[in-house]
Amino acid sequence: MSALYDEFKNYSENDLYPCHMPGHKRHALGAMPENFASIDFTEVDSLDDLHDPEGIILESEKNAAQVLGADASYFLVNGSTAGILAAVCASVKRNGKLLIVRGSHRSAYNAVYLRGIRPAYIHTKGPDEDGIYDAASAEDVRKALDENPDTEAVFIVSPTYEGRMSDIASIAEAVHARNIPLIVDEAHGAHLSFTKGCASDAIRNGADIVIQSIHKTLPAPTQTAVLSVKGNLADKEEIRRFLSIYQSSSPSYPLMSMIDGCIRYMSENSEKLVQNLHDNFENLLKRLEVCDKLICGPKIADLQSGKADYGKLVISARNTCISGKEIADILRDRYRIETEMAAPGFVLAMFTVCDEAYGFDKVAGALIDLNTRLEKYGLLAEDGEKPVDISTPLPTPVIRMPYSEAVDAESDVVSLSESAGRISSNIICLYPPGTPIVAPGEEIAPEHVTLIDKCIKAGFNIKGLEGVGIKVVKNG
Repeated sequence: MSALYDEFKNYSENDLYPCHMPGHKRHALGAMPENFASIDFTEVDSLDDLHDPEGIILESEKNAAQVLGADASYFLVNGSTAGILAAVCASVKRNGKLLIVRGSHRSAYNAVYLRGIRPAYIHTKGPDEDGIYDAASAEDVRKALDENPDTEAVFIVSPTYEGRMSDIASIAEAVHARNIPLIVDEAHGAHLSFTKGCASDAIRNGADIVIQSIHKTLPAPTQTAVLSVKGNLADKEEIRRFLSIYQSSSPSYPLMSMIDGCIRYMSENSEKLVQNLHDNFENLLKRLEVCDKLICGPKIADLQSGKADYGKLVISARNTCISGKEIADILRDRYRIETEMAAPGFVLAMFTVCDEAYGFDKVAGALIDLNTRLEKYGLLAEDGEKPVDISTPLPTPVIRMPYSEAVDAESDVVSLSESAGRISSNIICLYPPGTPIVAPGEEIAPEHVTLIDKCIKAGFNIKGLEGVGIKVVKNG
């Protein structure tokens, strides 16, 4: 059980009348659950303060750091977004340079804007025939560092949204040779902290700052996350300062208690939970080997070698004439399975330590059945043209204006067909996952226009557009 929850529950049962926020006054009115209302407080004297912890919250954060293998851990009630913003802003001076993997979450790009940072990009291998890029390798990072010797920090993502993983130890060695910090967005890998001997557990393999969304893969509610720090290259005081900026000044006590409870629960039960996930996921992949048209990954060998993450099932559309979105629609409507994300070339289904055998069986049965029906319904590649092909790499970004200046510059909105050659004022991305097709300050290439147009026509969610137009720098 959560030490925070116990403390908050005890407080709720005292005889103090709450002449303070929040407005529900601990009454479960409307749709609010009673056990939530009873521990939803403000910063009263005996319950500690997330922004300046001295008591029970501080002790819970110290326990989290010990469990996660960190020197210090900080609870995030505004999700990993707040942690990424704080980590980047604390590690790179205003107008400084950040080396950032191109496939980073949009919150990292927001930090670039807010701090006036000059981004330089780590370009990773890919895309493969499904449109997926690899996680950053040590070679990718070294090459980018050599080209950008004035870099102040390095930001990578591992695991990626699609479950590709980096060799953190090798990357940390390359980064630390420059005496700068390595920041790892491990939002999709909180479970790795509880996987014994995992080479991709970032904090135990040399990363300086690691941000984890515990709600993504562990038993915790949406918006709960943790930022962990290890070593002397990360400035803990600056991180705490920026967390006080990017987190709510009225942090949720129920969410804090659930972060604490999740970490304590996993520290006591992780061995069985993680082993069940590994066994069930490998068994699922073995069952799906009979699918000769609907190819599913990753390979079991890549899981066992640490190149891929347990739980991220990629269902490829490569042998079909339909998109990942259409496969996701079939899985939802016919088989009653809601997937995590649909891209032009694949569908992503996620499994965690909380999935039971029933879920794995349901997905296996659905995909095996769908595999047999593709030919019957004329959905194979030879039966028609694929709506969107994203297996061709996009052109290397041409940066024509500093990122933050482009965002704030006077702008026009032009039609998609008129945008080639102009400078973008927005991040334009397929969401999820949110990897930029083009970023502010970059020239919009004809290849970008073609891809965006095809994605719109295929019904994909393109963020950063202004209606059906694109916001560009005026006269740029």
